[in-house]
Amino acid sequence: MAETLFHCDDLLWARFLALCRARDETPGAMLRDLVRLEVQRNERRNARSDEVIDEPLLVRLRLLVAEALAEAQDWPTLQSALRQRGLRFQPAGGGLNLIDAATGEPLARSSQVGPAYLALVRRFRTGFPGHPRPGLAAQALARQTGR
Repeated sequence: MAETLFHCDDLLWARFLALCRARDETPGAMLRDLVRLEVQRNERRNARSDEVIDEPLLVRLRLLVAEALAEAQDWPTLQSALRQRGLRFQPAGGGLNLIDAATGEPLARSSQVGPAYLALVRRFRTGFPGHPRPGLAAQALARQTGR
């Protein structure tokens, strides 16, 4: 088992110790948990970035999304045009995923196959209906109008 020393601001360390006492945990146990969580978070991020992107599929999806966008004046008409092509957008994090309408399988992020979510917000002048982070759309629109 490795023992590592590190330097920390005295006030920050005192606040950390108070947090440990409040949770009835030792500083060592809490630090081990934090290190474990950070390693897991990094591994998940690396696993996502290592995913192989199927370029022929992305090319086909880009074409389908471009066709749907050519017909779309707003979110409902975009979703309708995508549905005609067996696709749909679905909120994901701070953006949208393109989904296989039949299986519900995520295929790509909107930014991989066309405009990113905020570009679409600016185009349609409103956020995606039911998006869990409406503040993102409001910020994008405020920047667009210069407010």
